[in-house]
Amino acid sequence: MFLFTLIPILFIIMGAIGVFFPRISWYLSVGWQFKNAEPSTAALVSARIGGIFAIVAGIFILTSGIFPK
Repeated sequence: MFLFTLIPILFIIMGAIGVFFPRISWYLSVGWQFKNAEPSTAALVSARIGGIFAIVAGIFILTSGIFPK
């Protein structure tokens, strides 16, 4: 049952990284594949929007009772 609590918390943590540190989020997702690459503005905005969605999903899963306690 601990896993059912851990997954939404990981969603929230990764979402917060995407919102507050979009360059780190970009690097972890695609930036590591390229040498001396910089993210575009669109990539950074996308990372922030994805982070917001991840935080909302994590909070929803944590509070909705979808998973058994």
